[in-house]
Amino acid sequence: MPHSVVCDAGGVLVLAGALDGVPPRHAECLALDWSSVTIGRFLAMRCEGQPEAFRVEFGLALSAVHEWFPVRSMVGECLVRAGRAAADTLDSWSALILAEHLELPLFSASNDVASNKIEILRPW
Repeated sequence: MPHSVVCDAGGVLVLAGALDGVPPRHAECLALDWSSVTIGRFLAMRCEGQPEAFRVEFGLALSAVHEWFPVRSMVGECLVRAGRAAADTLDSWSALILAEHLELPLFSASNDVASNKIEILRPW
C-alpha cells in the first residue's frame, strides 16, 4: 500500500507533471478542496487562450489527488497561523495544518511554510 502525503497546490501540480520537480515515490496524495482553485488559476494563466489544453491539464491535476478534504474546518487556524501577510500562501498553510492533524508529511513547492511537527518534502 502506498504511503500518504498531504499536498498543497504546488505539490499536486508536481505530481501531475505540470510543474518540474521530483514527486515522492508511490505516494497517495491527499489535498484540501480549495487547492483546486489555486491549481485552476495557475493552469488558466498558463493555458490562456487554449481552453482544451486547460481542461486536459486541470483534469490530470485533479485526478492526481486520491482524496479531497473540505477546507472549512481549518480556515480559522490557517488564518491565525499564516497571518495577514500570507495571502498568497494560504493554500500551503492550510495544507500544512491538514498534514499536522493527520500526522503525515507535506509535499509542497512553497518555501514559506515550516513545521516542527511533521516532515516537509520539497520537489527540488
